[in-house]
Amino acid sequence: MRDILKGKRCMVWSFMGNARMYQALDQYGDRFDTVGIFTFEVDATGTISETGTSISSMLPYIQKWPHIKWLLTIMNHGTASVFTALRNNTNGAKDKFLTEIVRIMNKYPWCAGVDIDLERGGGYENKDSANALFRDIYQTVKNFNPAKLVNICLPGMTGVQGSVGGENWCVYSDLDPYCDTAAIMSYGMAWAGSAPGPVSPRDWLEGIYDYAVTAMSPDKIFMGLPAYGWNWRIHDTPENLGVTYRGVSNTYYAAKYWMTGVYNFTGDAPPQPFIPIVAYWDDYNKVPWALPHVYDYMEGWDAVSWEYPLQKGVYNRRRYLTGYGKEQRAEFGTVYIDRNGLPDEYEGNVIVAEDMASLGDAETSAEYRFEIAQAGYYDIAVRLCFPYWDKNAIVVSLDGNAKTFSENRLWWPYWRRLCWLILAKGVFLSAGMHAVSISGGVPGVQFYGFRVCSDFTERPFAGEAAYMLSPRQFKDVNGVMAGPDRGFKLTFEMLRRKPDSALIWYEDFRDRNILPESYWTILSGEWSVWQDPESAADRPYSQLDGYGELAWKYDGFSDVHIRARLAFPQNGGGRAGVFLGDIFCCLNYDTRRVELYQGASLLGNYPASFSRTPDGEIRTNPNMYTIEMRKRGNTVRVYSGASSTLRFTAAVNNTSGYAGIRSDSRIVCELLRLGDAWVYEPYERFDVELPDGTTASFGRIPRTGVTWDEEFQVFSVTSDVEESATRTEDISLDYDFFHSLLLELSCGSDYLVKIVPKDVNIWISRLFLGDADGFSILYYQDVDSLVYWANEAAYRWKLRGIALWSLGQEDMRFWEALPKQI
Repeated sequence: MRDILKGKRCMVWSFMGNARMYQALDQYGDRFDTVGIFTFEVDATGTISETGTSISSMLPYIQKWPHIKWLLTIMNHGTASVFTALRNNTNGAKDKFLTEIVRIMNKYPWCAGVDIDLERGGGYENKDSANALFRDIYQTVKNFNPAKLVNICLPGMTGVQGSVGGENWCVYSDLDPYCDTAAIMSYGMAWAGSAPGPVSPRDWLEGIYDYAVTAMSPDKIFMGLPAYGWNWRIHDTPENLGVTYRGVSNTYYAAKYWMTGVYNFTGDAPPQPFIPIVAYWDDYNKVPWALPHVYDYMEGWDAVSWEYPLQKGVYNRRRYLTGYGKEQRAEFGTVYIDRNGLPDEYEGNVIVAEDMASLGDAETSAEYRFEIAQAGYYDIAVRLCFPYWDKNAIVVSLDGNAKTFSENRLWWPYWRRLCWLILAKGVFLSAGMHAVSISGGVPGVQFYGFRVCSDFTERPFAGEAAYMLSPRQFKDVNGVMAGPDRGFKLTFEMLRRKPDSALIWYEDFRDRNILPESYWTILSGEWSVWQDPESAADRPYSQLDGYGELAWKYDGFSDVHIRARLAFPQNGGGRAGVFLGDIFCCLNYDTRRVELYQGASLLGNYPASFSRTPDGEIRTNPNMYTIEMRKRGNTVRVYSGASSTLRFTAAVNNTSGYAGIRSDSRIVCELLRLGDAWVYEPYERFDVELPDGTTASFGRIPRTGVTWDEEFQVFSVTSDVEESATRTEDISLDYDFFHSLLLELSCGSDYLVKIVPKDVNIWISRLFLGDADGFSILYYQDVDSLVYWANEAAYRWKLRGIALWSLGQEDMRFWEALPKQI
C-alpha cells in the first residue's frame, strides 16, 4: 500500500510559548508527526533542569493528539562549555547526563523518546568524542526501552568540515547509526548580526541536502525550515541605535504588520507615518522580502553613469560595480603644445617609433623643439613608460635644466604603463623657441612626448558612479499622501575586503601574449600556457602548465610577498610552490605538509591535505590549493589556504635574486601574484558627493604602527607584524552598511549623488534612500515559501519531511496546505 505521507512528515518545537503556538497545537495537531517539547536544559555537570515550556501546559494536547511522537527536547542553549563537558565526560558530566536522560523518560512515560539539541561543539578534532557521546545517548535510550526514539538536531553541513558556523565536529555519516531521525537545523545563514538576506538561502539548502542524502539515510532526515524572519534596520549603526545587532527577529504576523502599516520606527506612533507597502518575491530563494520606509532603492548597475576602471560584476545575483586597479587621471587645463615622442633630432643609439623614443645607452640623447607664442607661466608634463624594474630612470631637460625621473618602488602602479609626470610647474617661458631633451638614465625607458599647458594635475583614479535619487510620497493607512517627518538618510551597501600586499604583478596567464620573453625566463624544466579553446572571451581561463622553475626576468628581488594557486594533476607529486633566491615555500604532496626550505635545509612545516585532480577534470574542475610566503629581511612567514592563513614563521639567511614558481614535477597554476612585503593596499574607503555639494568619506579603518602614502592610498607597516595587528576593527566578508547624515530632500524632486571609490576591490552593491527616523530590509517566510521547500524535501531529496523552527511563528495558512498525519 502506498504511503501517502512519505516525505510529508512534519516536526515542530514548542519554543515560543505564545498564544498562537497553543492555537496551532489545538487546531492543527493532526498535521504534526513529531513535537519536540522544548523544556529540558542540560548544564556542564550533566544535570537536566526543566526551564522551557511547562509540561503541564502541554498535557491537554498530548492527550488530544496521541498520534504525535512527543519527544523531550534536551538542549544546551548553544553553550560551548556544556557540550565540551558532556563530550569529554568532565568530572563525570556525560555519565550524569545519561542517567538524567533515563530519569526524565521515567518521569514522563508517555514520551516517545528524546530530542537531543547540542550546539557549539567546536572543530573537526572533536568529532570522535562527539560521535562517542551520541553513540552513548542512543544506546542508553535503547537499553532503557528499544521502542523509545532518538532524534538528533544537527548543524547544516555542506560536506565534511563544511559548516558555516564552525560546527565541524559534526560528520553526518558517523552519526547516522546513532539516531532514529535527524532534524538538520538548516536555518540561520542570515541572522541578527549578518548582512540581510534569506534565513535559509537556496544555495545553502541545496549544498546541505545534496550532501546529507549521501551521508545519512534520507528517510531519517527532517529538513529544518525557519518559520521566522529578520528585520534589519539600515538607517544607522547598531551602536547609535543602542543595540548589539541591527537585526530583529520577526514572526510571519509581525512581518505582515509591517506590510499593512501597523508598525513604524518611532515606537509605532507618530511622527513617522504608517505606510502599507508591498513585498517583493525572491524567486530564486523562494522567499518574500520588503523595504519598509525606503523611498528609493538602486542596485550597483542602476547608476545613471559610471567611469572606468569601475566595471560590472555579478555574484549570487547581486549586480555590483567594482574596480580592480587604478588608472592615472591627468588634467591639463589649456594645452598649448602637444608633442609625441618622435624627436626633432637625436644622437647615438636611439630607438624611434611612430610616437615614442627610447635611449639605447647612456651616451645617447634626443631633442624636441617647440615655440611659445606668448610669454607667461606654464606647466610642462612629460609622458613616460618604465617598461620593467631594471628600466627605471631617464633625464629630461627643459632649456638645459635637467630633472631625473626614476622609480624604485616595486609596487608602483604605473609600471609598464604610460603615465604623465610633472617636469616643470609654473615655469616662466619667454615667447619664442624652447627645447625639451632626453638623455642618460637607464637604457630602455620610453619617452612618449610632453605637453605645455596651463594647469597640470594627476592622481590615481579608481572610477566613480553617479546615481539619481527620486523620492516620492507614499499613501498612508488613511489614504493620505505622506513622507518623512524630518528628512532622509542615504545608506550604502558595500562589500569591503581585508588589505592585501601592494601589488607588483598579477598573473593569471590569460593574456594573448603568453609569457613574453622580455618579462619571463625559464630557469629550468619546461613551461607552457594552456588557454581554453572553447572560450570566446578576450581573456579566456588559462593555466600555466609545467615543472622546474619559471621566474620573472629580474634578479633583484629581496623582500616580497608571493602567492600561487596550483593543482596536482593525476600523476603529480612532490613539492610545488613559490621561490625567492634559494628560499622555496611549497606544498609537498608526498609528505602532506606545507614546507619551507632554504637550499636543502627544511626550516619549517605544517600538516595539510591535498588531492590530485583526475586528468579529465584538470582543465575544468581542478583541485586548486594556495601557497604563499612573505619575506622580510631574515624572516619568512608561510601561509596557505583560500583565506591566506598564517601557518608558521621561520628565520632565514637574507637572500635576493629571481622569484617565481617552482615544482619538482608537473603542476598546473591559475594564479601567480607578487606583492610588496611591507606595503599594503586597503580595500575599504570610498567617498560620496552628496546632493548639497558636500563630500563625505566612509570605510577607512584607523590603524597604528603604519605610515601612509597619501597619493596612492597605501600604507607600510613600521615593524615586522601582521597587518591585522595594526587595527582593532575586523573586516567582515559580509556586506557593510554606511549611512549619510540627515538629508533635507523633498519628495517629488530628483537628486544626483556620486560614489567615488578611493580604494580598489570595493563592491558598490545597493543604495537605499529612506526615512531618517528609520528604514529596514525585511525577510520573512510565508506559506508559499514553506510549501515550496516542503515539496523539495519530499520529491527532490526524498527526505522524511520538514522540521519547522518554531511553532507559533509561522503563517498559520501553512497548516492548511499540509496533509493530515492521521
